Amino acid sequence: MIDRKSRYANAPQDSLTLPDGREAHYVVPPILPHPEDYTQAQIHRVTDSDRPDTLAARAYGQATAWWLLANANTAAHPDQLTETTGDERVIPLPDGPR
Repeated sequence: MIDRKSRYANAPQDSLTLPDGREAHYVVPPILPHPEDYTQAQIHRVTDSDRPDTLAARAYGQATAWWLLANANTAAHPDQLTETTGDERVIPLPDGPR
């Protein structure tokens, strides 16, 4: 079950029939907007104590919203957001792309 606050809450779902006859259900991955389509709220310089969940908690009050940061900064994996101290990261407005 997908939580209503999940990044996949409104994503389309599909299914396929496996060779053994079972039905497999999955979420169709969304096509992500370009980073420049997000409205920038601020810029954050990564420190050695930053983690994706703590950045999201500070920015949005919800640690699980790290994916907003990942999308706006073209990070394929959440750890890419904080792996290099000193890098700048866009903190987008939570309402998504313009």
